[in-house]
Amino acid sequence: MKFDDVLVVGGSGFIGRHLVAALAARGIRVTVPSRRRESAKHLILLPTVDVIEADVMAASALERLAAGQQAVINLVGTLHGPNFSRVHVELPQAIVNACRAVGVKRLLHVSALGASPSAPSEYLRSKGVGENAVLAAEDLEVTVFRPSVVFGPEDRFLNQFAAFLKFFPVMGVPWAGTASSSGCRTGSRTCRRGSSNGRRGR
Repeated sequence: MKFDDVLVVGGSGFIGRHLVAALAARGIRVTVPSRRRESAKHLILLPTVDVIEADVMAASALERLAAGQQAVINLVGTLHGPNFSRVHVELPQAIVNACRAVGVKRLLHVSALGASPSAPSEYLRSKGVGENAVLAAEDLEVTVFRPSVVFGPEDRFLNQFAAFLKFFPVMGVPWAGTASSSGCRTGSRTCRRGSSNGRRGR
């Protein structure tokens, strides 16, 4: 199914700016909410992108933003507390509620590899609870992506380490266990780890 109108929540972030540009290149009309429109100025010049100043944590704002959209994509996440629950649990549930309220049936949600309500870190626990809230929306057509570390020329993760290396040529890496590639879940199904393709619907 081809979508003409898509709402991208978190579209001004690292992943979002590339996704929004790719959607715009296909001629898709993209709505990107931002608390400060100026912070998304890199998207304003894209021909089919509408950057709207709005607080997505407000339920009424989400409903207004989702109205008339054919799909909603949630990319919002934070690596630092104390707002894990608000960002990773309350917001996904509010997005589900907004989709239901205005009749949007397609929802794509970015979670995290290892997300689980019983995970060892608060970050992954909150991601797991939020993911379950989205997957519980059986009246919607949901796809959940579970990426591992996402990096690139403009990311804030590896580039931060690269900056440190200018001053500390040798650094210890706090890591235990083995690395794992990403996967995705659609509905209640789990896709094979390392696959970038998931099945839609149920």
